[in-house]
Amino acid sequence: MKKFILIIICLLLSNICLAKDFGVIKNKRGLVFQALNDGALGYICPKWALDKEDCSYGQFVYFDFNYDFVDNQKFTLPKNYYFYADGVYKYTNKEDTVKTVRKVNLISK
Repeated sequence: MKKFILIIICLLLSNICLAKDFGVIKNKRGLVFQALNDGALGYICPKWALDKEDCSYGQFVYFDFNYDFVDNQKFTLPKNYYFYADGVYKYTNKEDTVKTVRKVNLISK
C-alpha cells in the first residue's frame, strides 16, 4: 500500500512540474506586422529565419505585453524571458472578416 501511495504522489508531482512549461514558446525572436494601441500583431520567427521575409513563415500572433512597438520592427527577447501563449485575440481585418490568433505574453524564468 505504501508503494502505491508513493507512486501516486510521484505521478502527481511530475504532472505539476510538466504543466509549468505548458504554453512556453522557446523561440526568442519576433517581427511586428502592425503596431496597435495595446500590443501588436506579428510573427514569432522560426529558429532558422535569417531575415524579415523568413519570419513571415512563423506563427502569426498578437503580442500582448507593454512595449512600444512600431511596424516592421524585428526584436529579440532578453536571456531570461520567453514567449508564453495564454489565450486568443480576435480582430477584424480589412475585408470585415473576424480573425482569431494566439495571444502571447512574456514570462521570465
